[in-house]
Amino acid sequence: MIQKIYTSKYLEAIITTIFLLPVSISFILNPLTNDSRIYQGLAKITDYFGSFPTNVDLTYEVKPIANRMMNYILYKISSVFTTFGTYEYELVLKFLCLLLVFGICYYFSTKFENKYIFLLTSMAFLTPLNFIALQAEWFASLFAFLTLSLFLTDKPSNYYLAGAIITIIFLFKGITILLVVPIVCALYLMKKNIKEQLKYGALGSIVFLWFVLIWNAFGHVISDMLLSAKIARLGYLDIFTMVANLIYNFITVYIYIPIILCGIGATFFLFYNMMKERMVDRVCALVLMWISTFAIVFFQSEFFIYHYIVLIVPTIITIILSSNKVIRLSLVVVFILFSIFTAYWGVGMQVENKFWGEQNPIAARILENFTDLKDQNSILYLDSGSAPYYFQSNSSCRYVQSLPFQRNSKDWNLTGLKEYQENYKCIMDYDGKYIIMDASNWFVKDTQDMNTVWNKINNSYENVWNEGWQIYRRVI
Repeated sequence: MIQKIYTSKYLEAIITTIFLLPVSISFILNPLTNDSRIYQGLAKITDYFGSFPTNVDLTYEVKPIANRMMNYILYKISSVFTTFGTYEYELVLKFLCLLLVFGICYYFSTKFENKYIFLLTSMAFLTPLNFIALQAEWFASLFAFLTLSLFLTDKPSNYYLAGAIITIIFLFKGITILLVVPIVCALYLMKKNIKEQLKYGALGSIVFLWFVLIWNAFGHVISDMLLSAKIARLGYLDIFTMVANLIYNFITVYIYIPIILCGIGATFFLFYNMMKERMVDRVCALVLMWISTFAIVFFQSEFFIYHYIVLIVPTIITIILSSNKVIRLSLVVVFILFSIFTAYWGVGMQVENKFWGEQNPIAARILENFTDLKDQNSILYLDSGSAPYYFQSNSSCRYVQSLPFQRNSKDWNLTGLKEYQENYKCIMDYDGKYIIMDASNWFVKDTQDMNTVWNKINNSYENVWNEGWQIYRRVI
């Protein structure tokens, strides 16, 4: 009788609802973080640069074209239902992302006989702290499960599509191409004949990448990815510091991404059983699956916590391969951790609400004091990237954040880059009415070109606002 109740679809539906309802509400109520507002602000002003899809390529953000495209699509759909930049807009956007998670996770769950796969996978993407969600790695990991789902079917046409999605995963951040490794390892561990999947998948990926590269709509794809790697200081840290940072953040990563704690336990469980049965090939596949995702974090060399979200991929696969008991235990552990952290920080993470929400009233006061700000044909933005989200005026430069110029320093010389020269020229040629700059020292560095820019600003503009942002208005 008890076994019948457990295996009942109704019980699974009830438990799924009980677990996912508070998690989904918290996910939706969390405001967009600064990074998400950077992506959305860029998506908004992208329309000034031309028509879709070329306009997405004509603006630059440090995350590659797939992340820009994803955010542009979310912006266009959300804008149909409400006004850009409002609280309701953020709710609609987060709801769309929730539907995307549910759709992919449900499709993934249909490939397994195990119960609670949909709940487990959805929880994995919805329970990380707010600043981790909607990052390029978050979307790439989600699409990795869509790719794996397509490979787990028996249709060659799906393998072509899976290969095309692998190209999209690559275009989310470049290094995310390494997510192919855990996908292939998962196919091997699930005892699938993977030769056909790999053959058609590789062909689909190559054809789609070729299409993207030769299509004139996306002329900056590769150059933008290379630029992002250069301004991110890849290779700047020595290997010992990188290893230390990798381990240090991993020790506490489960606080921010609860499901990973369960993945670690499941890995030890599965590793032990495989070694006991002397399944050397499967042990190698399991280890390679984890090493490849750690490599994504390692080679970015910045070790932001949201980089670790890619560990969700081997985590979910390992838990599924372990046992039904491990799946159930993982769900309980994740929900308990989520409940503890939510209780500590408040429903909807009130700490983050306060932090990111403080920008809204400041931006509103700026628009009240400078009523013509939104009417400008273009503005020179010299802030870290969120200003276009609040002020929505067109950027005078393709490099909206002026990152190629701002990242240059005496110990990381970027002046030889073509993109640096383009960015520098655009700043110096600007003669519009307003300049919007971070109120911090983000745009202050002791270089010759930076000093030249500041001389231009001080000679031709006056500082008229200093809260949240610095506003400079032209005087001559």
